[in-house]
Amino acid sequence: MVFPNIRFKLAGLCIFLLPAFANAQSSWSLQQCVDYALQHNLTVKQQYLSTQSSKIAVDENKFNLAPTLNGSASGNYNWGRSVDPYSYTFTNSEIKSVNMSLNANVALFNGFQLQNTLKQSQLNYLAGQSDLRKIQNDIALNVVSSYLQLLYAKEQQKVMVNGVDESTQQRNRTQKLVDAGVMTRGNLLDAESQLANQELNQITADNQVAIARLSLIQLLELDSTPNFDVASPTVDVPQVGILAQTPEQIYATALTHLPEIKSADLKVQSANLGVRIAQGGYIPRLSMFGSLSSGYSSTSKSLDGTPVYLGLTPTGYVTQSGEQVLSPSFTTNYKNTAFGDQIDNNLTKSLGLSLSIPIFNGFSARYNVSRARINGMNAEISSQQTKNTVYKSIQQAHTDAFASQKKYYALEKSVTALQEAYDYAEKRYNAGLTSSLEYLTATNNLTKGKIEFLQAKYDYIFRVKVLDFYAGNPLTF
Repeated sequence: MVFPNIRFKLAGLCIFLLPAFANAQSSWSLQQCVDYALQHNLTVKQQYLSTQSSKIAVDENKFNLAPTLNGSASGNYNWGRSVDPYSYTFTNSEIKSVNMSLNANVALFNGFQLQNTLKQSQLNYLAGQSDLRKIQNDIALNVVSSYLQLLYAKEQQKVMVNGVDESTQQRNRTQKLVDAGVMTRGNLLDAESQLANQELNQITADNQVAIARLSLIQLLELDSTPNFDVASPTVDVPQVGILAQTPEQIYATALTHLPEIKSADLKVQSANLGVRIAQGGYIPRLSMFGSLSSGYSSTSKSLDGTPVYLGLTPTGYVTQSGEQVLSPSFTTNYKNTAFGDQIDNNLTKSLGLSLSIPIFNGFSARYNVSRARINGMNAEISSQQTKNTVYKSIQQAHTDAFASQKKYYALEKSVTALQEAYDYAEKRYNAGLTSSLEYLTATNNLTKGKIEFLQAKYDYIFRVKVLDFYAGNPLTF
């Protein structure tokens, strides 16, 4: 049995934070398989990390609206002839200095670029979440398909085992009839040939079960699987249900819940905000800034104590009467100014506004707007393409489901007729009224009919479940 390419999604299934299932578990349900696959699939993990990166961008853009505050400090050691950084005098002494500053800046208006960038990052984060759900849906439906494939292979295996049992019993009956002289040895050889053929069919069926099981194991990313098997629930044939709806009705429902539709719409909104962000490049920017700074110099001196009066000393000038002009003389002592005192004395404060008016920048703003508009048109086209793809998929799924339904019911009638033909041929063969060729033909036709019927059954179930997904119905067996 070959299922169609998996391009559909599964609704209502999400990652459950459950402990990993033990490899020794012998029977897995469909829900357990889906949960395990969603937890361990590498594509899901990658998209989750991408979504977390988008969340970081949202937080970053929130804080971009807040003022910036930065501090700085530096130390210098000068020798030889140099200028003291705070007395501004030349000196040949060694100078050790420290400079410290605290600077703040806040954007008062920038064409709403920061606000729009924040909104855009929020939309991108939501779109990433929708992309994650879409990937989860794809993985989950792949698991459903692989699970059904394994169930089909196991039922086919049962048919082949029953065929071997029936062929063995028929070979034994033929042996007795040959021994009794009712049938010829040629009938026994035909029975032996039929048994060998059925045994080969069983081996083929066993291999198909192994292949289907391996496919599911690999899809689940299991490491060691010596005892892996799946539960075999009763899978009922779907009733008319979803097939009573038209593709248009199902599509209208799908638009309300499919994550790829939501993601495409969010990306259109994000692209439109990109245009507004680019247009902000035409608008002047106003910001406010402020700073505090201070410093220390090892050559800074301050008065140490009270000056001492030394008396009057001649100034070198005389009066009109010839007397010398005297002036009081004092002696003073200086000491190195303390670090804390210098920080207070040298403290400088500033506050200002900065206005930037874009006049000509090589038409960069114009080009940015043009690119943003093109991105917006591409996003709208991608959104429409996504919707068209979903609609076409629903149309195809609806047509396939109807075709599968017709095939299923036709083969159901065919198997009933083939069973009656087989029963009739078996009675005639056991009574010696017909050839072994007629009996073997009826046997092979019945086996082939049962296999085709099983294939049609699971194909019908899968296609109806796909439509159920598009209609937002839970997928249950």
